[in-house]
Amino acid sequence: MARIVLENLSKTFKGPKGEPVYAVNNVNLTIEDRELLVLVGPSGCGKSTTLRMIAGLDEVSRGTISIDGTIINEVEPRDRDVAMVFQNYALYPHMTVYENLAFGLKLRKYPRAEIEKRVREAGETLGITPLLDRLPKALSGGQRQRVALGRAIVRQPKAFLFDEPLSNLDAQMRVQMRTEISKLHQRLAATMVYVTHDQVEAMTMGDRIAVMKEGVVLQIADPIQLYNHPANLFVAGFIGSPPMNFFRGALRHEPDGACFVEQGQTNGEKAAGFKLKLPPEHSTKLASSAGKPVVLGLRPEDITLSMNGAVATSGSTVDAVVELVEPLGSETLFHLNSGVHSFIARLGAAQRMAPDQKVRAAFNPARFRFFDSMTGQAIA
Repeated sequence: MARIVLENLSKTFKGPKGEPVYAVNNVNLTIEDRELLVLVGPSGCGKSTTLRMIAGLDEVSRGTISIDGTIINEVEPRDRDVAMVFQNYALYPHMTVYENLAFGLKLRKYPRAEIEKRVREAGETLGITPLLDRLPKALSGGQRQRVALGRAIVRQPKAFLFDEPLSNLDAQMRVQMRTEISKLHQRLAATMVYVTHDQVEAMTMGDRIAVMKEGVVLQIADPIQLYNHPANLFVAGFIGSPPMNFFRGALRHEPDGACFVEQGQTNGEKAAGFKLKLPPEHSTKLASSAGKPVVLGLRPEDITLSMNGAVATSGSTVDAVVELVEPLGSETLFHLNSGVHSFIARLGAAQRMAPDQKVRAAFNPARFRFFDSMTGQAIA
């Protein structure tokens, strides 16, 4: 298939005063052969622009794009041997499914027998063979998206580019289609670049994930590494549903070891909150940050709750009040307040607590993540 390399890739537009506005800023990224790499980030972060530059639909302002060692900056889109699947299905309404699948191959003057073979194979792969004689208006959203995928598959390109292809589908169909695309990737052993703003799609589909913000790639890692070891506050808050909890405070060294002291504001005034003793391994890593403002990060599943003043692990408990309860069937989310910060705990469905109830939250110190309060970068 294909290995795609982006080197110092940038895309600029002119601002209102003629100044350069960066949509993509100095991106360096390698998509390995047969890898499914996901570009994820909020709207306007530059992920679709990056994809469009790979496809040749947007010009490169600076840097290079290469496929299998060949720079393709000046190569016409039709000659790049990549297939793009868009958010809107872009099917020809007057053509049947078969004709939509075959159209690109006819333009390239493939023999009729080869077109027939490829269309039938794509139909079998995507389960749309019974739909080949229908017009797009007779298809559901999920079926139309399969046809759009099929139109890319029949070309047998070096790489597939997906630009938020599931955004127009309902929630249940999105889950089904992302599973089908993942299976398709395994079956075709193809190089794929997938753009989405949905971090759940990114986590479940990607071999690796590149998180973007304001045109810059902040971190590239496999889903578990990204989830457990985010490089900065933005990645920590963007990846995970619900996102990581953040507590602002400071580090102190005391005779019995290092501790984190929560700090914040209540009713516009400075307020001191809980104090947590840190395990020895954190004390060593954070020695240079003693006395400095930091942010403690902790995932919702790393918090347990007890009621009626029951004591959990010594040195890692926080008194809190339940603000909201969200039962989700297999689990329950508890929105809590420490008096200084609001945070979320994820527990099993059997847990029962009511709003305004006082609880004791036990934090798992082995899962603490610390970030520099000024730069947002991870420090431990």
